[in-house]
Amino acid sequence: MRKLIKTNFYYLLILFVLAINFNIFEKVYLIYLNDYNKRLETAYGDCNNEGYKFVKTNISDEILKSNFFIKNKYDYPSIKGFFYNFNTYGKNKNQNYLFLINYKEDFIKKNYFTDYKLLKKKGDCFLLKKND
Repeated sequence: MRKLIKTNFYYLLILFVLAINFNIFEKVYLIYLNDYNKRLETAYGDCNNEGYKFVKTNISDEILKSNFFIKNKYDYPSIKGFFYNFNTYGKNKNQNYLFLINYKEDFIKKNYFTDYKLLKKKGDCFLLKKND
């Protein structure tokens, strides 16, 4: 019996040291403290990184129903999956709305303003709509 208690104590001690080493207590606290959207904004950025917060604040039902496109200057994975709508996928082939993340304004003016008009701008993030 004494050997079993001693063995369990060592296992718990190792588990506790690993939990401290990997900051598990702090991570659990941060998950508990912040809601889901706040954690997504922190992880995926506002107008940096993937630009999740910019897209989230500017997306509307009209944009969701159209076949919008999110383009990032840097090599980040697409965040379109967060806003994916299964009911409208493939029904509208035109890409009427374009989110550009981490692009400079002079590049946008030179390459996109002939086909698109600017709807919103925040820092290096742009929401463009295709000209009719």
